[in-house]
Amino acid sequence: MSEQTNALLLDIGNSFIKSAHVKISERVFEQPLIVTRCDDVSKLREQIQASQRVVAAVVGQGQQVKLLESLCAELQVPLTLAKTQAQAFSMRCAYRNFSTLGVDRWLAVIAGRRISHTDAYCVIDLGTANTCDVVNGHQHLGGWIAPGFSLMRDSLIKNTELVFANDDFPNDLTLGEQTVDCVNMGCVAAVNGFIYAAEQKMRERKSEYTVIITGGGQELIKKNAPKHYYFHENLVLFGLLEYLFT
Repeated sequence: MSEQTNALLLDIGNSFIKSAHVKISERVFEQPLIVTRCDDVSKLREQIQASQRVVAAVVGQGQQVKLLESLCAELQVPLTLAKTQAQAFSMRCAYRNFSTLGVDRWLAVIAGRRISHTDAYCVIDLGTANTCDVVNGHQHLGGWIAPGFSLMRDSLIKNTELVFANDDFPNDLTLGEQTVDCVNMGCVAAVNGFIYAAEQKMRERKSEYTVIITGGGQELIKKNAPKHYYFHENLVLFGLLEYLFT
């Protein structure tokens, strides 16, 4: 590690590739993550070439992984692909078949431990799907997966006659006075209910806990959020920082 000066972190998701350059040091977790987005690994050639190491988390996107491996090999830059493990970085996975827990959720759980001010915390990722993962100390206890805002809205429109909506993305929960608003607000209410249910589970175990919220849908609930909610742009990239010391 002494010869390395910087690394490229990649979060290769279903829709976008998010990247961040970091300087490798003991204070790496205190660095701000300046995140950029693109839609194809081939556009990262210059960033890869300027790095001494690439660490990536991949959800699906088999072709993008092959291209990334090829680029890193061509440019002679070491590549690490993060994977879910039964136990790593002092965290134990709740899944008996741990490989079926998405690496994005696993990294978010690991990252949460450095962010939370309490031993108990839950990580809520609001995206295409909404996920919840509950942690107590060094033990991941499990979680939930539910449709995200857009999936709920699209399913409601598709499967219900005389119900319609628009593409507005609400940032507050109010009462709708026309069908379009009722659909959007109903889906926002469902997102809020998902978080409320997670808090109930936390209260069953601990009186003090932290709720960490990430993902593109976090704008839905930021307004008037309680003080114990902590918002983070990208927990996956933050979790990848752990790999810089292995």
